[in-house]
Amino acid sequence: MLAGWYEQSGPAKQVIQIGQMDQPQAGPGEVLVRLHASGINPSDYKKRGNSNTKIEFPRIVPHSDGAGRIAGLGAGVEGFKIGERVWVFNAQWKRAMGTAAQYIAVPAQLVRRLPAHVSFVEGACLGIPAMTGYRAVFAEGPVRGKTVYIPAATGRVGAYAVQFAKWGGARVIASVSSEEKAAMGRGLKADVVLNRSSENLIERVLAETDQRGVDHIVEIDLGGNMPISEKILAENGSICSYASAQSSIAHLNIGARRARNMSVRVIFVYLLSPSAIEDTCSGIIQALHDTAIHHRIAGVFPLSELAQAHETAEQQSGLGHMVIEID
Repeated sequence: MLAGWYEQSGPAKQVIQIGQMDQPQAGPGEVLVRLHASGINPSDYKKRGNSNTKIEFPRIVPHSDGAGRIAGLGAGVEGFKIGERVWVFNAQWKRAMGTAAQYIAVPAQLVRRLPAHVSFVEGACLGIPAMTGYRAVFAEGPVRGKTVYIPAATGRVGAYAVQFAKWGGARVIASVSSEEKAAMGRGLKADVVLNRSSENLIERVLAETDQRGVDHIVEIDLGGNMPISEKILAENGSICSYASAQSSIAHLNIGARRARNMSVRVIFVYLLSPSAIEDTCSGIIQALHDTAIHHRIAGVFPLSELAQAHETAEQQSGLGHMVIEID
């Protein structure tokens, strides 16, 4: 089969290779998927580019997310049929083989059916970005009738979070870093879009909530944004963080913050519990069936241009998904 891989870390065009590999077979409890698309995530190019850390395996086929058709079923697998359209997630977590190849064999619990109206390219975006966005919105329960604040609302995760929150019945206040991204936020149907480069976020958020504050925050930078978050969070409010981009340490000022009985949750999508995975995947699929989700695809590359796709993803990380199409 045709695949892309690297055998040492470093710049994409120096280490990524394209060539033929042996096709995997589905072992017990596994599903063999003929992939037609593979999604690139920041974790993929950061791990490949980190020359300070030894790679986990002698050869790594990158990417955790993908979509295609079932090509084989291992012993003990039930509920799937050959030829069914599916999406795959967490494929390369603690494994040498990811989705940048024509075939992959993965545990059946990492495979879900892909609705007929969702393309393979779109399906390759449903793993890390959509699952993180969904879980960050709903980890503390339903959001119907609540106000949800989402900074970095036009990023890969943030854009999904805005749409899931709206689908879930929330009022969404989004913040972005430019007027261009503000237009994108409005396109995602956020109720209020604030430009943090030109507005006082604390004043505006409190004004938009009659000084009450927001019920839930989907957080991309727990440490960096905590001075704002603790001042705009309502009583009994919650923060669900999926990253801490600027600072790995978050300081809580017990005396200054306005919220009491607040809760803070940090999620790591690779290690969700089986029940959380089931709830998350089922919710995403229902939102897809309800046509509530728009996928922001920034670029599509053939597998032969995997290195260029990685470079482009690194340079344009905030503009949407980079996807590999696999013939």
